[in-house]
This record gives sequence, C-alpha cells and structure tokens, in this order.
Amino acid sequence: MKDYYTWTYPDIPENVAQELQKLQDSLVVVGVVGRSKGDQANKMQAFGMEPPLEHTPQDGQVQCYYKPGTSCLLLHFETTYDEAVLSKIINASMEDTENPFDFDSFYERMRCQFVRMVLLALHACHIVVYVETGQIFDPTLVTVFQLLKFAREQHLLQFLPNMLKGSAAAKLGERSRLCTPRMLFLFENYPQNEATTRERVSAFEFQTEDCIYELLRHHNIVSKSSTKSLMALPNNKQFVFFNAHEEQPGDKLMKAIECLNVAMYKPDAKEEDEDQEILELAPFEGFVKPYGRAIDEKALEEQEYRKEHTVWHFLQRHVQDALQGCFDEGSFKQQSQQGHFQLLNSKEWHECMARLYQLLVENAKNPGSHDSGNEEYKTFLHSFDESLNFEKKFWAHLCELGLKKGIAAYKQAAPSIYGTATHKQLLAEATLAFGEEGRGPQVKAALAKMAAICQKHWADGRQQCELLSLRSNPCTLPKDVTHEKHKSGVVHISTCNCGRTQGRREDPFNLRQANYEYYEQLAQKCNLCVKVKQYQFPIFEPSVSDYRAAAFEAAFPLLLTGKSGAAQQDDEDEVEDPEAEGDEVEDNQEEDSEKPEEEKEASDCGQNLSPTFGSDLNMSIAGFGASLNESQSSSEDLSNSEPESTSSGTSSGDTENELVLQLKEPTAKKEVREETSATPVPSTYSTSTTEYLPGLVHTVSNFGLLPLFPSWSLACVGPSSIYSHNTGLQEHFQSGFLSGANFLLPWDVQLRLVHAPKQQQQHHHQHPGKKQQRWKKQGDRLSLKIFIGMEYECSRGHRFMMCASDRVLRGGADIERDTCSKVVHNNMPLYYPCPCRSQSNYLAQLMRIHVVTPKAPVNIIVDPKVCVGKDKYTFTLGSIVPPRLTQSAYWILRLPYVYQGDDVLITPPEKLEADDMMAGGYLLSGMFGVAETDPTLDLNEPTRLATSPAGNFGKITL
Repeated sequence: MKDYYTWTYPDIPENVAQELQKLQDSLVVVGVVGRSKGDQANKMQAFGMEPPLEHTPQDGQVQCYYKPGTSCLLLHFETTYDEAVLSKIINASMEDTENPFDFDSFYERMRCQFVRMVLLALHACHIVVYVETGQIFDPTLVTVFQLLKFAREQHLLQFLPNMLKGSAAAKLGERSRLCTPRMLFLFENYPQNEATTRERVSAFEFQTEDCIYELLRHHNIVSKSSTKSLMALPNNKQFVFFNAHEEQPGDKLMKAIECLNVAMYKPDAKEEDEDQEILELAPFEGFVKPYGRAIDEKALEEQEYRKEHTVWHFLQRHVQDALQGCFDEGSFKQQSQQGHFQLLNSKEWHECMARLYQLLVENAKNPGSHDSGNEEYKTFLHSFDESLNFEKKFWAHLCELGLKKGIAAYKQAAPSIYGTATHKQLLAEATLAFGEEGRGPQVKAALAKMAAICQKHWADGRQQCELLSLRSNPCTLPKDVTHEKHKSGVVHISTCNCGRTQGRREDPFNLRQANYEYYEQLAQKCNLCVKVKQYQFPIFEPSVSDYRAAAFEAAFPLLLTGKSGAAQQDDEDEVEDPEAEGDEVEDNQEEDSEKPEEEKEASDCGQNLSPTFGSDLNMSIAGFGASLNESQSSSEDLSNSEPESTSSGTSSGDTENELVLQLKEPTAKKEVREETSATPVPSTYSTSTTEYLPGLVHTVSNFGLLPLFPSWSLACVGPSSIYSHNTGLQEHFQSGFLSGANFLLPWDVQLRLVHAPKQQQQHHHQHPGKKQQRWKKQGDRLSLKIFIGMEYECSRGHRFMMCASDRVLRGGADIERDTCSKVVHNNMPLYYPCPCRSQSNYLAQLMRIHVVTPKAPVNIIVDPKVCVGKDKYTFTLGSIVPPRLTQSAYWILRLPYVYQGDDVLITPPEKLEADDMMAGGYLLSGMFGVAETDPTLDLNEPTRLATSPAGNFGKITL
C-alpha cells in the first residue's frame, strides 16, 4: 500500500481535497523541477514516490503528490529537461519534413519552455527543489537563472499584478507570488570514487553549497533583499543534498554493460567467496556470530546517520521553517524588514495556481487566440521566446560587426569600374574580413546580405560592360554609360597588309573592325600600302536600303557537309569545257591502298589540285606532287606523245615537285576573247543583293551570298628582285621579324611540257633562249624556282617563318633542298607558340603567305583553305576561280585575323598541347598551282580570274 496520494493537476481527488482543506492556512507548497532519465520522467524517486504505471509524461504537465499527515504538497513539474519529454519533441521535429531540424532553434525553444515552467514554480511554490542527475553542479543552470530573473523583471512584473486583480490570486500581493521561494538542490547520484562516510558526504555537500552560493551571488541572482532576489538560499541550513546511501536507477545501458562484464569475467568461486555469499544472506550484521565481541560505536553512528540522511528529512527541516514563520529570516543576511511570505489554504492556492497556469503556460500555446487588451501581456505571449534567445542576439551582434567589416573591406578595395572577376575576388576578400568577427548560426544569412549589398554597390555605376571581344577580352567601359565603341584595354601589335608597317591595334569587338577597318586605317599611314596592287575580292553590293544578314540554321555546316563535295564537283564540271580546251592529261595518282597510313591521313586533310585550275587557261595540270610517281597507263601515254629529247629524266625525289602541262594549240587573240566572252557564267553563281553573308566564305556557304567586306588581302608589293635570299627580308621592307626567321624557302618546281601535235615539229627547231632568273628551259622541261614563306605573328608584333609544321626557321642554315616541300605539301598549323621570351606563352597566328613568283611565262595560282573550329569550317577566298599571281613579282596573301562561320565566332585556343598543334586549326596543303600566262583574259571581271598585268590593279572599295 502506498502511503501517499498522486494525481495530475488540476484533477484533484475529492478525498485528497478534503484532507488538504483540513490544513487550512498551513499548506506549504514544494515544487520539484530539474532533470530525469526515467521513462516516466519521475524526479520523485528520492522521496520514495512515483506516478501511476499508466502515466504518460508531457511537457507542461504537473503531477501532484501528498502524504497524509504532513503539511506539504509536492508539485512535480514535467519539463523539456526530462529525457522522456525531450525525446518525444525530438522525434516530432525529425518527422516534420516541411521544417528541417535545426539544432540551434530547437535548443532555444526547449530552453524557453523550461523557463516558463520554472517561472510558474517560482510564483506558485514556497520551496523549489532542483533535481540534478549529475554528480556536480551544472554551470549552465546559472544562465537559466539569469533568464528567469530577466523574464520576471522585464515581462511578468509589467503585466502580472494587473492581470491578477479581481481574482483570488490578488492575495499574492504586488510581487505576484507567495514569497521569495527557497531553492534547494538534490543530487540523485553521489561520486562513486568518494567515501560515503558522514564526514566525507557532509564535506562534499558543503563544498558544493559554497560553489553554488558564490555563482548565484556573483551573478546577482541571490541578493540581500528579498524583493530583488529571484530566489533565496538559507544561511544556516543545508540546501544541498547528495543521495549517497540510497541507490537510484542509473543509466540502463551502462548497467547492462556492467552486468555483462561481470558475467563474462567472473573469477572462479573460492571458499572465501562462498562464505561471503552465505554471510550476505544474514538478516542483519553480526547474525550467527559469537557473543562477546565489542559493538563498534562508530558503526552505529553511521547507521543512524544513514537513517536520518534522507531527502524527506532534508525537506522537512525547511518546511518547518516555513510553518514557524522564520522562512525569510534564515534566507537573507542583514534583513532590514520582514519579507513577503504568505500561507494559503488549499482552495485559495488552487485558484491562484489556476490563474498563474493559464497566464504563463496555457495561453502561450496559442498566443493569437487570446486578446486581453494588455499590451505588455501581448508582448509576453508573442516575443517572450525571442527575448530570451540571448545567444541569437549575441551571434547577430557578431555578424553585424563582421558585416560592417566585410562591406568596408569591399568598398575600400573596389576600383571605380570593375568586372565580374574582380567583383568575385573582392567578395572573397570581404568574406575573409567578415570571418574575423562573424560567428554563429546566422553567418549564412549575414553573408547573403553582404553579397547583396556588395552587388548593389557594384551595380551602382561601377559595373563593367564586360562584352567579350573577338579575342575573349571583356570591355572595360561602364555598363550603364552608353558607348558606341567597346574597349577592352588590351592592345595588340599587328602589321599592315604589305608587311612594312606595324601599328598598335585595339582589341576588336566585331569582324569588320578585326579583318578590314584596322588594315584600311593602317594603310593610310604606310607609304607602301598606298602604292601596292591589290586583288579585288567579290563583296556584297546591295540593291535596296534595308538589306540584312542572312539567317542560318544552327547546324547548317554539319547538314550540308555530306553534299558539299558533290555540289562542288558539279560546279567544277560546269566550269570545265573539254571541247574548248582540247585533250587533257589525266592525273597519275597512286592507289590509296599502296600508301602508308600516315600519308593517307595527310592526303585526306589536304586539298588536291584539279584540272579546274587550268580550265580557262591555255594549259591544264596533268599532275602535281606525289601524283606524278610512275603509274601505269597515264605515264605510257605521256611518254609516247613526247619527243625523245624531252625524256631526259629527273631524280625520283624531284617527282614530288613536278608538274605535267599539256600546251594547247595557239589561236588568235581575238578568237580567244570571243570564246571567253561567249562562255556564260553559270546561274548557280548569281549573287544576292538583299542579304549578305555575316561571316567569312567557306566551302559549304551559299554561293549566292557575299560578305560586306573582304577579310583577306592579296597584294603585289613589288618585283621579285626586292627579295635577296642571301640577306632575307630586311627591316626596312618587312619589320618585326625575329632574328634568323626572316627567310623565304626556295621551292624548285619542274614543269614537263606536253605539246599539241601541230606544235611538236616547230618545237624541235626552236633554240633555247637566254637563261632567265629563277627559271630555265631544258628541252621539254621548265625549271622554276619559287620562294614561299609561311609567316606567323603574335600579339606582341613578333613575326617569324616556319620551315616545317612543327619547326620555326632558325636561319639560312635550316634551309635545305626539300625544306619548302615540308611546308607546301603538309598542313600548316594556324596557331603556334611564339619563340619570343616572355612569362606568358603567346600564341602566334598564321597571318601571311609570301610568294615570290619566277620570271617565266607562267602564273602561280593560290587557293588557300583554312580549316578551323569544332564544326570544321573550311574557309576560302570566296572567288569562284582562284587568283593567279603575275610573274616575277613579290606577292603577300594576308589571312583573316578572326574567323567566323555563319553565326559562330571561332576564338583562338588559350594554349596548345605539344602533341596536337593542329587543334586550333590548320591551313590545308596543296594551295599552289601553276598556269601559263594568258593575256587575253579580262582581268577586271570579279567573277573571273581577277589578276591583271602591271598598272591594272584597283583598290578594295565598298
């Protein structure tokens, strides 16, 4: 049978209410708060009490206990400090998917709910017992007491006296509580390594009392005045109790582990152990022991001490102080006047308790549903938790300091105008400055705020335009300020079309500025550019004022790649006229199956010369390069048609640079002109006058579209005599070349002539003429010497020639007999690392092709094709028939500075790998051809071969 009653507030049993009513005005209320580890959140085990088995702990629930015959009512407050209650709250928070679990906010909410319950205990109880499961005093409890004092002084005293008027709770007086409650501390567990003797337990309790008193006194929680103190500590009575003699339920997991260890490592039973186990079964000490042994008086005192050293006796001493009226006298030193202390009967106390519970706990569960008209009380309901979160205010203060420091660091280092990269760098430095002060869970929000402020500062007239140039450099002008011309601040050194003058050029932002305007402006400053003869490329000529750029599909080059070859072949077939040209000698090419794999790959990438080059000329190309190696049928036909005197052979190494030309029967100049003029231009070549090509001409672009301006330049800079192979290109003629890299490469070309039948007899009686410069005629062979130079130029203005696709020319010693063949018959990279000494690895671009033509009755044909970009655009000059260079002249072909497809800008690579120099693009091999001079052609027609003799060149105009 239990010797106490227990019930859940406010459902008090009638029999208990009657017994409590008998006490009248001698009811002492004791509140029990603190920590617990049991499943039922019971902190009354030390008092020998426990709730019913069906009891379920809940936050804010009060369980009442009363022993008949006593004058004290014990209130057990279930709070968030009880592990059973806390685990339920944690599980509910983890299951809430809408609001992710945040430890900081959860801990603040848990502590605020605990403060509410303790505030209720401090106002409705005479004595408050704080139960601690640990063995030492928890210093964080001082923070809780500070929050309690702050909440009472700043919130409760502002509204509670007024809210209690007109009710039974008005008897509590102006302080709105029964008295300044006396605080007692109960430690359920005693240190295991400490002795449990009377002296040692008392000493341990006194030491803990001194520690607690100093902490509470230091933080002004306990003072000399009862009106200013949150609680009271007795001066002459014990207020700390250690449960050293009664075993309390500890940690179940640790106890199970200890039992397992004992079972596993239990030593073998000995005779002494068995005797000891038998003695432990005795009902009391000394049972079945012989008489005559002296009784230990000290042991009897210890037994008596253990009987008296209980929590109940410890509590009853303080209850007697309250009943005798000396409660405040023993709680404060130098008490000037009697403090407020009031004992109520059970009915009055229940009315006061109900009102306090409603105001402090019940209404706080749903603050919006209660409108009392008291503004202070509304503030308490809505902002009580926020006001207690001092850590949040502390972290917010630190984040505010860090925010000011970070913003100041950003603004001090920010230039007047800057771009995204600088903004990110400044923001990173501001974040480091913020980290010197900013701490806590609000750092993420503070950094987001700092980023927004810095972004606003940047966008307030300081943001850079950052439009990328064609060389991927951002514009440095302000974004909000209108500017017709973008400027990146990057300056390149480039050379004019003729190669004589170098100038500074701003980073281009459009194709016209890059490939045309700069060279036109520099030509006005160059003495040679204004005099040279230039090839006129076909350009767009509008017929309406509202002309526009042609629109293309996104994958236009890829879609037309499959049929581009067939279309191009059809066009070539249309240009050819077999009946007008006479018999042509077919190309003698080896079978692909007989070639090595490396040669196959190279031939696939290169362009092959075709008879189209000579279709409108009085000659045709029967073979070029490797195609003239000994084959079967074609070579036999050629040898039978040639005279024996012309069969004086060449070495096998010279066949790569040998051309077979079949000369046609000469006709009158007038007839040739009539025949030429009668040849109609195919309808396929009709150009549009309303739409222009936005980029450069490439192999799969529409033949009816022309660009607005030429991106290429072909100029004759003088006679062939201006170049000396002994000295190379001089600075006064071609400036900016690196030492040793200013030589052209000699190319010896052998022409094997095939005459018409009527010309063979006349040909045998001809006498060889005077030996000419860079060419000589030996029977039916014509030996030509052409000088070729592949010039590269970097953005610093350094120029150099290449003697191979992977080698820079280092001087005249690098020029060998077959050096030029490595350049002519191989693909040349469009970009190559500049050999100039610099910290940065500058890429040089293939910008010019130098050609010195021989003084012979032939013209050099140029048909460059540049393959660039991921879509593998193959850019061409845009002429229907390739240009023909005049004899005994120095020609320079300037390539585009920037390449652009239909709507795709192709930027240069940032760097090149040593094993893949062709990744950035390449010039296809086989761009040169040879044709016999034909003075009958009208060279002013843009659709024809627009080369002209001296004096007939025109400037490029739009």
